[in-house]
Amino acid sequence: MSNPTTQRPNHAVAGQTVTSLRQLILHGLLFILLMVLGSGLSTLISMLLRGFVPAYSGSTELAVGLSFTLIAGPLTWLLWRTVRKNLQQVNPVDAAIWSLQAAAVYVLALAMSSISFLRLFAELVDPRNGTGWQSLLGAGLGWGLVFVWQYRLINSPKYAPTELPSLAPALGSAYALVLAGISSVHLVQRAVSELLSPQEILLGAPTALPQLLAAAVWTFGALLLWWWHWTVQRVHSMVDDFTDFSYVIIGISLPAVFSLLCAAGLLSLLLPLPVGSDTWVEDLTIDGPPLIAGLLVSLIVWIYHQAKLNTRGTWSAEVSRQIVSGAALAIGASGLGMVINALLASLAVPFSTGTSASVLRAGIAFLVVGALAWVFFFRPMAPAKPASRRVYLVMFFGCSALVALISLLVVGYRIFEFLLINTGSGSLLEMIRAPFGWLVATALVATYHFFLWRSDRQLLSSMSSENLPAAEIPRSLMIVAPQGSDYLLEGLRQLKHIQLHWVPCTGTAPAQDALDQLLTEVSTRIDSEASGLLVTVDSSGKAQFVSLA
Repeated sequence: MSNPTTQRPNHAVAGQTVTSLRQLILHGLLFILLMVLGSGLSTLISMLLRGFVPAYSGSTELAVGLSFTLIAGPLTWLLWRTVRKNLQQVNPVDAAIWSLQAAAVYVLALAMSSISFLRLFAELVDPRNGTGWQSLLGAGLGWGLVFVWQYRLINSPKYAPTELPSLAPALGSAYALVLAGISSVHLVQRAVSELLSPQEILLGAPTALPQLLAAAVWTFGALLLWWWHWTVQRVHSMVDDFTDFSYVIIGISLPAVFSLLCAAGLLSLLLPLPVGSDTWVEDLTIDGPPLIAGLLVSLIVWIYHQAKLNTRGTWSAEVSRQIVSGAALAIGASGLGMVINALLASLAVPFSTGTSASVLRAGIAFLVVGALAWVFFFRPMAPAKPASRRVYLVMFFGCSALVALISLLVVGYRIFEFLLINTGSGSLLEMIRAPFGWLVATALVATYHFFLWRSDRQLLSSMSSENLPAAEIPRSLMIVAPQGSDYLLEGLRQLKHIQLHWVPCTGTAPAQDALDQLLTEVSTRIDSEASGLLVTVDSSGKAQFVSLA
């Protein structure tokens, strides 16, 4: 026969699970209805601006707009009236579900509306690829209405999310920053291309000036959207786990990796080598503008967020440093593999071929940029706390093992292919040089980090509890006391360097004065124990002490 007291918590857990599942379904339906409503409003407003004239013969825009708006609109309102009744009295799980749904609608509506308006303004200055201002304006207004409604809910004191409150504005700021970065790269690329290959006339349809103006519209519009989130919505002052994570990834890590890659690519174009350098001017004209634009824009984003990193705490600074160090190491290792690949290629074919020269130039560039960045950020010659880079080393060993395994499998496959399928035709070195270069580079870098990991492990073991002062050695304290002795438990929790294990037993709790005396006695006794102490307390307050090994 089951015990009712043990079944009651199970019923509570099951009830809470059902409640959370119901909230997940309701918010999922609300999200879908809002997406349908946004599409319906956009289509209906576009048709209204065209005077209800279809874009092409046989178009069903009007039917779609009316059905999506007149059906999804009332259903959205009814479902929202049901959902909002429970927003004030929800547990953390249900509150997180509401926060996720609100942030998803917020970001998607913001993206659809902002992109539509930016396309509209860009086509005003560059109408060559115009798709019709009615559709763009209708999409911007329709999704803008959904965005405004969601923005008011998120910022209202009554319905604002209590769990992950910064999720929506942080995601909006990240989206605007990415959009501004891409638009800025496009703008700078066109400007650099115009400087490297200037045209005789600036005005007129064949020139690039309208495209420059359109790119400028995208850039300044996205920057304005980012500034509104970053400054007006005060995303820069939000400090929590999610905003710190997005700050490290979007603000520092991605721009840093992009900067290093663009710098390596640009260096490979400028690197003077005796072979394969006849067309470097043409290569710089074609490939230089996107690399220069990517380098300038990513450096600006990286330097700005790096300068603000001191306001995020030491955790964000350390994590971002290790991520950039890992990315630089991966770039340097890739360059080393490419250099080995090119050197092996020189043994199989004449080194003057364009492929070998281009691989060698790119490999040297990646190796130089990655090595310099890794030395600057990882600081291998400077003492570091071993505990702070344990995650870095573990992740590196995992990635190295994966790369080595794939490279080894490819090398083995190429060898068997050469022996069994090609029947000796061709060159085995030519077939395995690329994966073999990756394998050698990974092995060399992993060897260094293995010795680093071993030295850190030895240092951590020397810093263990054996070398700590006696007062700081963690000791176990196991208390077996009658139920109701909470006063003793609270007092023992205040002791430092104690691992407390509390085991309640049956019986009457001791009197208050007995618990006071017992607390003083246990506090004095535990300091003289080398490893731990077991204390058994009876109802009268008398205790038996047993030293633990």
